[in-house]
Amino acid sequence: MAFPEPIDLPDARSLPDLFTTQEAYAVGLTRRDLERDDYRRLFRGAYARVGTDRPHAELLKFALRAVPSAQFAAEHSAARLYGGVTPPASSLHLGTRVRHNCTLDGIRLRFYKNKPDLAIHKGVLATSPGQTFLDMSRSLEFVDLLVFGDSLVRNAPCRPAYLRNFVADKSCHGAAQAREVAAIVRSRVRSPNESRLRLLMVSGGLPEPEVNYLVDDEPTFRSREIDLAFPEWKVAVEFDGRHHIERVGQWNKDILRREDLEAMGWRFVIITSSSMYAEPLRVLIRITDKIVSAGGPRIALRDDWRRHFG
Repeated sequence: MAFPEPIDLPDARSLPDLFTTQEAYAVGLTRRDLERDDYRRLFRGAYARVGTDRPHAELLKFALRAVPSAQFAAEHSAARLYGGVTPPASSLHLGTRVRHNCTLDGIRLRFYKNKPDLAIHKGVLATSPGQTFLDMSRSLEFVDLLVFGDSLVRNAPCRPAYLRNFVADKSCHGAAQAREVAAIVRSRVRSPNESRLRLLMVSGGLPEPEVNYLVDDEPTFRSREIDLAFPEWKVAVEFDGRHHIERVGQWNKDILRREDLEAMGWRFVIITSSSMYAEPLRVLIRITDKIVSAGGPRIALRDDWRRHFG
């Protein structure tokens, strides 16, 4: 007797971690199946297996495949792809050169009338670091744009001079602020609060400090790093936040590092987040007092800091 060949039944296990409804239906899942606790909805027509935490680049690759007319990552999503620090965004930000009315929850699709500068990063087509910086200047406040710029040149394949050159001749909305911020973006800034503290100091009339300045200790052949330094007067200004307390090992290392530097003649001003935002003028006065006590001049403070911290 001849038996019929076995039928390959659809198997939901063959679905990738991120999938479209069409892909789900193709393996036999129903709409009711997708409402189970095994899956979560990313946006209309797109789902993920519960418990999966895919890298941001993977999520963007999937969204560019699943969202009609989306062609590249842009704005907040491109910023995150490059390792930039921005205020949180609840949606994925994608770009297109094709006019399309996108109504998907969780997706913001921006139409670019003029061709943007694009680059491939981590396998994802996205607006280039310079284009992303320019785009973000339309929506971010000055301080947040500086935080983003500092983090961008630290983590992405670009330098401050590249950002300055990229926005130099642009005339679109936000370009003026982009040029102003790009002029004070610096490399090697390790945290958003270092960016904010540096802005407070410079806008308050203090000379620009050296960022993450290395001090060589010749007897031990070791180098010690200072967040923000005035080497001429051996004055160090550092931000000290809750993370230092929560990471006890790092906190202890910081204490020993400061003690070593103080033995080498350095004077420290330690700034907390509460003092920086609650008493910015007092912070500036503390720094100027320390410079004077170190033999430096009494620096006349300006009120420009109020624009950002008032």
